[in-house]
Amino acid sequence: MDNQRESRRCRRFPVKDGVIALDSVYGEIIDVSFGGLSFRYTAYDDMTTQTQPAEFGIIFGGEELFFENIPLTNVCDIGMDAEAGGGAGEVRRRGMAFGDLVPEQVVILARFIRQFSLEK
Repeated sequence: MDNQRESRRCRRFPVKDGVIALDSVYGEIIDVSFGGLSFRYTAYDDMTTQTQPAEFGIIFGGEELFFENIPLTNVCDIGMDAEAGGGAGEVRRRGMAFGDLVPEQVVILARFIRQFSLEK
């Protein structure tokens, strides 16, 4: 199984520490690539699943990284294990694709992947 070929255009990197904020959604990043990212978050009863075609987000990685105004497109938003929320709300996984990043944003994204990826 270790010889499985990555079928995505951009290699994904599991993340050890990183959070994302999108309007009222705040989540823990699961993995990131140069094409986008996925994160888990808890959806509460008063939240509606955002299905807007484009959003802007902010990524935080500890004190040393603040990456704002990232153009994102919602790719998927699915429910995860109901036990994981601990009764506080539904735990969901959202996949987001990056829009057109300017060169400075690509440099910041590369630094984020280098600093916070589990794979070195």
